Amino acid sequence: MKVFNYISAFLLAGAAIIVSCSQNEEMEGMEFSQNFQINVFDGGYQNIDAIGTRAAEKDYSTKFTDGDAIGVFAVKNGNVVEDISNRKFVMNDGIWELNDGGDAISYKANDFQKMTFYAYYPYNESVTFEPSKDDPFETYVQNWQIGNDQDANYTNYDLMTSTGDVQGDRLKGKIAFSMQHRMALAVIQMPEIVYSFTNEPAIDDYKLPVAVGDFNVDGASAKPFYQESTDAYRFLVKPSKTFTITGSYTGVKEMNYEIKKTLEGGTAKKYVIEDPNKISHLLAVGDYYCADGKIVSASESAPANAIGVVFYAGNPQPSVTHPEKYTIDKDPLRRDCPECKHGLVLALNNGKIKGTDENETLVETARFSTANKLYYGTWFRADEDYKDAYVDMERQKVAPTAGSQGYNNTVLMEVGANRTDDSKKASGNALEALDYYRSAVSVPTVSTKWFFPSDYDLITLHDVVTKVNTSIGNTNGTQLVINDGDTKKGTFYWSNTERNNEWMWGNTMGSGNDTYSPSGSGSLTAKRYDGGYVGYFRMMLAF
Repeated sequence: MKVFNYISAFLLAGAAIIVSCSQNEEMEGMEFSQNFQINVFDGGYQNIDAIGTRAAEKDYSTKFTDGDAIGVFAVKNGNVVEDISNRKFVMNDGIWELNDGGDAISYKANDFQKMTFYAYYPYNESVTFEPSKDDPFETYVQNWQIGNDQDANYTNYDLMTSTGDVQGDRLKGKIAFSMQHRMALAVIQMPEIVYSFTNEPAIDDYKLPVAVGDFNVDGASAKPFYQESTDAYRFLVKPSKTFTITGSYTGVKEMNYEIKKTLEGGTAKKYVIEDPNKISHLLAVGDYYCADGKIVSASESAPANAIGVVFYAGNPQPSVTHPEKYTIDKDPLRRDCPECKHGLVLALNNGKIKGTDENETLVETARFSTANKLYYGTWFRADEDYKDAYVDMERQKVAPTAGSQGYNNTVLMEVGANRTDDSKKASGNALEALDYYRSAVSVPTVSTKWFFPSDYDLITLHDVVTKVNTSIGNTNGTQLVINDGDTKKGTFYWSNTERNNEWMWGNTMGSGNDTYSPSGSGSLTAKRYDGGYVGYFRMMLAF
């Protein structure tokens, strides 16, 4: 499979226009002109890991940016054509322009069809070009130097060359350049920290990125180009010459590795660092969840970077816990974070909002809404993009909606608030508390963002509140208040499940319950805009 970064150019009255796509784009069409036209393709690296294919990796192609420059030569009868000798084209605002102060290039069909054209990247005033050789860039390639600052200058070291002939008639013509990478590419894929859970029923392995240490190339400190989309590190290396890459990382323990290989020019190979070490762990309620995604047993000392406590161990995705009720099509948690299949974590502290008293800048308890008798979660029922992809968050005089729907409901809250003022008012204070906590406490890349619990989530939490509180206390976090009384003028925690446009579901973490809630589950209702009902805002996440 070939990868093309497509460039089209028109040499018109002394100016060339060259349009380049990024690494992840495909050109949808090509402009036409009655003038001379140049097409330049990035032919990509040959992936030697993919047997039987030419260039297999789209992500190995080069992205051109403003300020990049290419050079163009024309050769006729073994000599460089005077007015097409290292002509410089510079990208400016996405357009490649002839930018060397020389004369315009006019298309002359008869002459141009007798010429061979060459292009290279990046541009260099002192390029070595020997037209008498089969490869005029041969010496230039042999003497090419690759620096150790590839993190910032990767494309400047990615030497590419090409040859092309005019194809066309008297009035219009084109040259097709397929740029070939002259260096070789070593791609390093780091291992992961793997938690192998011993739970029954089984929980899938949980994987975290390792802490990457230093890199060295041929004994010298070097910085590779890191591509976030593939989570891999790239090193350009000299072709047909043995290179040695060494480095370190910290996973389960500190490890070192060495890669000593030789690659041909224009080829790419991925080197996957294997690490046999795993962390055997019984995931349990009360375990500490850390800012870097690591998990510490509840039986150990509370880590300083803990951000939450596990209150559910196992895959929380509703289409997994209740397959008879939901499919993946109506499971946004599974769609948006498919690897979040290990557990649920409660935040260590409450969310906060601005207080009404000037002496109270932030408060932890408040009404849920900033206006009365408004819904925030019903708009999606009539929306073609959402109605079949989300679960209805309104629970009236029925049992709790099955499954962990806090993530589902939070998405509907946030999208609704961006659509109408009424939806925003219906969850105004709650959204403020959510925004506050997301800003105050960062989460690892392997988890969801903080989100509101549903009534079902709070019932799940209620059943293990003693264990959770013990661990929270060990972190100096804010323990959950247990209230065996009512929500009115009593302590409770807001869920994001609506009862109707006036009442919300909450949980006191005590022994009470609504008629339609499980006995002793703490699940009660609270008026969302009544000053007698001021609850806490406590967030959660899935990992």
